[in-house]
Amino acid sequence: MKHTLYKKDLPDDVYGHLQQTSVIAVDIETTGLNLFRDEVCTVQISDGKGINLIIKIDPNWIPDNLRYILENENVLKVFHHAPFDVCVMHESLGILTKNFHCLKIMSKIVRTYTDQHRLKDLAQEILGHKLDKSSQQSCWFVDQLALEQEKYAIRDVADIIDIYKKLNEMIELRGTLRSGFKCSEIHKNAQEAMKNMIPLLVSGYGSPDNNWDLGWIFKH
Repeated sequence: MKHTLYKKDLPDDVYGHLQQTSVIAVDIETTGLNLFRDEVCTVQISDGKGINLIIKIDPNWIPDNLRYILENENVLKVFHHAPFDVCVMHESLGILTKNFHCLKIMSKIVRTYTDQHRLKDLAQEILGHKLDKSSQQSCWFVDQLALEQEKYAIRDVADIIDIYKKLNEMIELRGTLRSGFKCSEIHKNAQEAMKNMIPLLVSGYGSPDNNWDLGWIFKH
């Protein structure tokens, strides 16, 4: 799969193209999984129509074009695991992503016949793709990424939009639940609830040690 690697930020022409796109897929690689310690190393973006790119983040450089795209409320950003990616980009890059959806939430809403909601599970069932995750746990803060790392990063993000479209179809097909609420309504409410979690998570109300569980706040 063809892709382009950019250093520090999106070039102006690519930024201009993405501004006119209604939906993009976004994924990141980090130095680890601790929200208040680890940093974003790469940001991957796909428009689902042939534009596949990796931005190699420079910790000493503010990626303004990337910020503008992620904060653009007219462009829907689709992540596989949005709470982690959005929170880490806020803490590491100072970017507060707006207008985003989470594939994992969609999957849990409609794929109630399984507890397997990883990206590789979705790609396997929905697209028939077997994702190679061998490069996932590798050093992403190196100056020069290995070709296998680039391929891994792009393969993940390139599948997201197709999976998103299929999950939307499944949600519509599911129709009205026994509760009387449409599955699409439940999905919309779940995505909004997830977005409202972000300020709590980046303010330290959810611990990474217990999967950032915020349930304790709402217990009585």
